[in-house]
Amino acid sequence: MPDIDAKPPPRLAATEREPPGAADRPPLVLLHGLGCERGQFVRQWEGLRPELRLLGLDLPGHGGSPGLESGTYSVRAMADAVAADLDARGLRGVVLGGHSAGGLIATLVAVTRPALVSGVLVLDSNFALTAADRRVNEVRAHESESGDWRGHFLAAMSDAWGPGGAGGDGRAEVFRSLEHTPEQVVRPLWHDILRFDPTDLCRRCPVPMLYVRSRRDTDLAVLRSLNPLISVVDLRPRCRGHWPQLQCPDVVNDLIHTFLTELTELTEDA
Repeated sequence: MPDIDAKPPPRLAATEREPPGAADRPPLVLLHGLGCERGQFVRQWEGLRPELRLLGLDLPGHGGSPGLESGTYSVRAMADAVAADLDARGLRGVVLGGHSAGGLIATLVAVTRPALVSGVLVLDSNFALTAADRRVNEVRAHESESGDWRGHFLAAMSDAWGPGGAGGDGRAEVFRSLEHTPEQVVRPLWHDILRFDPTDLCRRCPVPMLYVRSRRDTDLAVLRSLNPLISVVDLRPRCRGHWPQLQCPDVVNDLIHTFLTELTELTEDA
């Protein structure tokens, strides 16, 4: 007789690191950005302390993960899929880190499924908190509707990469994934991200959040004013590229270690 309480198996492609004795500790879960894949956190796997439990996920339709059965790609659909995957793995209280779109998705998971998340790390996500930011996003949203949407998308990502960095920093791998992630995944999700207002989401975030700015013009003062649980770090001028986890990994890894330590201290003091 089938077990009616059995959970479906995880559906998202994953890379896991579970050091000896770490199985009872929630992992740091890393979510990549739009059109990318979990391998873009390679410098974190190499550089974070070996005793940390890590889980990297490919978002639906990205990398090795299957697409969504609904065929509808939105920030909410992605957050629901991530939450379902964490559920299927029996995880609670994870620290959820996300780069770019992954940071927006991570924040939505924290708001909608707070039992799953104990902290959120956001790397240079598109948090349009001012009228000027929203005007820029509106222009991009119209580009996502155009016949040359892929050209606009890649041009935007090339600008986001920032100055320099043609060597061994992962640029070729990033743009290979940006070029090959299917249109039916990237185009509607890009459009939804550009139309998404994160203001209320940030106000409602129930767990500590660290927002790390590198390339984006996110207004950090406005962001901090929305929620006392939000702290911010500005990497400029040390790192002005949109992929800080690849472009300045040592700095990002130090920030991750500090954030995890602070979360542990908060838990112990509670």
